[in-house]
Amino acid sequence: MKSLLLWLLLVIPLVTEITAKHHHNRGLVVNKLPITLYYEALCPFCMEFVTKQLNPSMIHKDRLAYTDLTFVPYGNAQTNADGNVTCQHGVDECELNAWHGCILEHHNQNESLKLIACMMRGKKNKLDNCSERYQIDVSDVKECKQNRSVNEILAKYARESSKVQYRGVPAITVDNIFVEDDQDNLYANFDAVFCAKYKAKFNKTLQNC
Repeated sequence: MKSLLLWLLLVIPLVTEITAKHHHNRGLVVNKLPITLYYEALCPFCMEFVTKQLNPSMIHKDRLAYTDLTFVPYGNAQTNADGNVTCQHGVDECELNAWHGCILEHHNQNESLKLIACMMRGKKNKLDNCSERYQIDVSDVKECKQNRSVNEILAKYARESSKVQYRGVPAITVDNIFVEDDQDNLYANFDAVFCAKYKAKFNKTLQNC
């Protein structure tokens, strides 16, 4: 009995240590570079950036796993003293911005990116087509849009946009910093800039950079 007890006293701490290391490795923290996109749904330049720069970088080159990605669907809209929002490209854009807002409130960044990038390939509300394409349930998005006004949905995005002094959209912050002189390069060569910024911050070169 004493030998069995001694054996257990020796083995249990070893098993505990191995298990702890296993769980620690599984929960390995991945460094993520914050990227925030200030945009509006019907802006041609925003549509081009999301579909031809951001989405390919995040999805096809697998940068999303290394990104804390935030969308702010407001752009050059204006909110008056009564809280009424007027969008640069009219009522349709305000509606689409609000749809994007509801997507962002109810879905993670992976699903949000898929739906928003898909919707920005055209100027109509393609939520149903996009949700069917990616097999994403958007009933919560529809409930959000049905039960709340456009002004209410967009209010928080207006507040976020007011914190950054951009002159046009798309406007992109890297590591929560907006640099006007970087915008053209981010717009035209997003993945290359992302790789360079990630390397500079975390001293790590991502695959295919």
